[in-house]
Amino acid sequence: MNAHEREQALLEMRRTADAFYRSAVKIGNHPFIEFAGLMNEYIAACQLAHKDGVDFSECNVHNGKNLPLKPFMSDYINEKLECIFSGAKVMATPVETSGT
Repeated sequence: MNAHEREQALLEMRRTADAFYRSAVKIGNHPFIEFAGLMNEYIAACQLAHKDGVDFSECNVHNGKNLPLKPFMSDYINEKLECIFSGAKVMATPVETSGT
């Protein structure tokens, strides 16, 4: 995606996550609602990547490109995953050496 396409994708991703959240709340299953938190954290990571000129749509295991995450982001994702999947901690971020 080019920069404009990424900006449009981010807008649509936010709309989709908001709609999911509203629907999930109506269902009333708390772990299911937590998926909205995962989506929003993914969107936040994509926004950071986009600001750095990274095409977040190419960041996946199939392309071998990682979506840059701050350590606090993986902690939040783990919190959501632990709520949804009862104790499954699956994410870790490498220790940053640049001092940022």
